[in-house]
Amino acid sequence: MGHRSKTKSIKAKAPSSSKRVPAHHVAKSYHVPESATEIPKDSVNRRIVFRFDCVDLEADCPWSLAHMSDEEHRLLLLKMRDFEKATVGEIISPSYQAFTCYPDFTQCPNQTPQDRLAKYYEREGDALARFRLGGTERLYGFLVGNEFHILWWDPNHEVWPSTRKHT
Repeated sequence: MGHRSKTKSIKAKAPSSSKRVPAHHVAKSYHVPESATEIPKDSVNRRIVFRFDCVDLEADCPWSLAHMSDEEHRLLLLKMRDFEKATVGEIISPSYQAFTCYPDFTQCPNQTPQDRLAKYYEREGDALARFRLGGTERLYGFLVGNEFHILWWDPNHEVWPSTRKHT
């Protein structure tokens, strides 16, 4: 089983204005898996951890964690605490229904998040991942090994809306 992980690189891009640059815009490379099935073997048995180095806190971001209500913040912390009990292998398994990896984010039916990524991130790949926290609440980011780099809080399931309807 000499499977070698394929990765693509993501780099945060600093805005061209002279105002103070938020930490999530500092140029840094991220190696984002092409899909959730291509996680490095050394990460599969490691517990998931959350990182805030990519979080989008811009005022115009519709999914900024800065816009969360107190109750949404509480829910997020409780869920993150639960998710951190799981290993990467557990979260990427088909039976763990709270995690999805989108290896080709250009297929997203909502153009707004694609535009935000193009505006703030230089990247070769388009892989994003998300945790489902409840009925509509989602947490988007980049899964790199066992680290989930948080990007957006989507309380209304708007980033990648579901086409399924309850029947």
